[in-house]
Amino acid sequence: MKSVTSNQYGWDRDNSLFRREPVNYSNGAFPLAVLKRAFRKVRYAIMLLKVAGLGVFFHQLKRQLYSRATLAGLEKDLDSDIVRVPTEVGYSLRLATEEDMEEVFQKIYTEGKESVCELIQRKMFYDAGFHNCYVARTIDTNELCHMKWLTSSKEEAVVSRGYRRLWHQLKDDELLVDNTYTFDKYRGSRISSSIAADLFEMARRNGFKRMITYVDHDNIGQLKSCERTGYRRFEEVHELKLLFFTKRKYS
Repeated sequence: MKSVTSNQYGWDRDNSLFRREPVNYSNGAFPLAVLKRAFRKVRYAIMLLKVAGLGVFFHQLKRQLYSRATLAGLEKDLDSDIVRVPTEVGYSLRLATEEDMEEVFQKIYTEGKESVCELIQRKMFYDAGFHNCYVARTIDTNELCHMKWLTSSKEEAVVSRGYRRLWHQLKDDELLVDNTYTFDKYRGSRISSSIAADLFEMARRNGFKRMITYVDHDNIGQLKSCERTGYRRFEEVHELKLLFFTKRKYS
């Protein structure tokens, strides 16, 4: 049986879904943030090369120089019924701490090579200022088993700092679910679907009306997981990566 309480969710006493205030980049901090981000990219690129090897590194380099992809835009109406998906994994769920994210980063040495880039990207995302990441740990062993981000309109300052080409502007009653990741050992357990239902309930209690997410058309497993929990397709997105820049065209 899973164990989930309000404290394990990471709610504050005022029942707010988000504990952390958006990062303030006024007063000349923006250029410094851009430089720091560039430095982190170089550092993580070197780490990818060292841990995953030349094959994975050059595959990712090629994708960043030029690649195209099609994403399915999915939406969940939070006024509709929430489908509970059972899982045999008992877990607790809460907002990630700096210590959690450091442990996530260390997982690059134990997860499969194909997962190294995904974990590095998520660490970079967190370091960029997106701190509303939820992590799940198993009840019996306290292992990390799943993680995903929720982004709201309150994080506009962070989104505009290099991510505007990726997302359209969120309304105040909308949440974006992004960077979902299930650790290798727990794939196939339907834990992602179970946690999605938990977050639907949390969001609805906090006054949100809609949750959206974007999934690569080729990621059949993730698409099925989303549709299992009540997501429905509402748009198609064409993504272009060119010379380390990413742009999305929304239909």
